[in-house]
Amino acid sequence: MTDSSLDARYRALHRLDSPANRAIRADIWPPEDDIGQQSFITPRYVDELARRAGIGPDDHVLDVGSGAGGPALYLAETTGCRVTGIDPNEVGVEVAEGLADAAGLGDRLRFDCADAMRMPYADGTFTAALSLNVVNVIEDKVGLFREVRRVLGQRGRWALLTGTFELGDGDDELRRRLTRDHTVPLHDDTAERYRAMLVEAGFVVDEITEYVSDFRTQIARWGAANRAHIDALRAEQGATPAERHLAYFDAYLELVDAGRAANHLFLTTAGSPP
Repeated sequence: MTDSSLDARYRALHRLDSPANRAIRADIWPPEDDIGQQSFITPRYVDELARRAGIGPDDHVLDVGSGAGGPALYLAETTGCRVTGIDPNEVGVEVAEGLADAAGLGDRLRFDCADAMRMPYADGTFTAALSLNVVNVIEDKVGLFREVRRVLGQRGRWALLTGTFELGDGDDELRRRLTRDHTVPLHDDTAERYRAMLVEAGFVVDEITEYVSDFRTQIARWGAANRAHIDALRAEQGATPAERHLAYFDAYLELVDAGRAANHLFLTTAGSPP
């Protein structure tokens, strides 16, 4: 990533971000690893995803749940592809557009504020698609996957990175902590269920990779940084939301250590429409 685009990205993000969140991010990410998301994504994930999905300069990639645009910008800059991001959050889209313009990539990056369940794109618009740790907030995943299949051309590639969970009927307390007292949706599924839903939606599943140790490291860093800056978070957000953040990361870490949560990458190819 060029120095000019890196600087522009940080200026835009820091106008959006709060002082407490800036302090937390500084604890978690060295500058070269912070690609602008409040998530577990590092450049290594994007590099590996692009390599294994074969994304290059001739591709037009759809980023489902593009957020503030950091991964899309990084992907466009490192592979030469075009990226269109879609996200329902207009603030994130505004920041992403500013990043693209500041980095001089406005001709290869576009961000739309829209519903991914009803995308404003024609059939077969894209050659590839990606989604990075966002689909657990979607209840109708098969419906979403079918919509992604629709806008991909035949044999289009989709790389889906998502948290997976082994939760049962007796896990109400864990669900409460993972949803931050039901303030953030969580429609969790197992890796096996994700595979079945992708096939139902018309995808051929080529590879599945489970990330454990790196994923655990990122969760532990987020939890430790939130705990280190808990007073600043309480002052900015209030005591209850701040405590919910700690409970969330503690619950997630507990599940990973018990072998009941991980991060899975599904590499798929669009088959015949279902």
